[in-house]
Amino acid sequence: MTTILDLPIHPLAVHAPVILVPLLALFGMVYLFIPPLRRFVGWVVAALTLIAPAAAYGSIWSGEELADFLYPDGWPQTVIDHRSYGYRLLWILIGLIPVWWLFAGLERGRRSAVARNGGGEAADDDESSTSGGADPAASGRRVAMFIVGLIAFILLGLAAWMVFMSGHSGSDMRWGGLVG
Repeated sequence: MTTILDLPIHPLAVHAPVILVPLLALFGMVYLFIPPLRRFVGWVVAALTLIAPAAAYGSIWSGEELADFLYPDGWPQTVIDHRSYGYRLLWILIGLIPVWWLFAGLERGRRSAVARNGGGEAADDDESSTSGGADPAASGRRVAMFIVGLIAFILLGLAAWMVFMSGHSGSDMRWGGLVG
């Protein structure tokens, strides 16, 4: 089992996804629902879509090492359930990566079309400005952004729920007496 200062890595590693995934959900919702702030939080969300899955994987890896150390004869069902929540979180976060980057690409295309059509800075953040006749892709882009944004919204909500369930099941094990 890997340790840092004689402490198992897992109790230390779980803090990364417990912080990063809710931040991803929060900034992702801001990006989805408040278009004027997209330019300011876009890079934060982009970075978190890549860092959060890595943090979740690190927690899963260290948790499996800890479980193997604590239960060499086989894991109890609560540990298996806890691990299952962690893997669900990981796969949700991995699924969010292409969805998020597609939405961000569509948003960048929208902003470029507005700027190209003389929308200027003020219209840059106004979604209704893409309905003009000068941008033939505006209505299709709007539909695609709605669909992809809805999928991103669902994945962000699922990620927030899974990090909660994983953390709750882990704390129940620790503070409920299963892990000594």
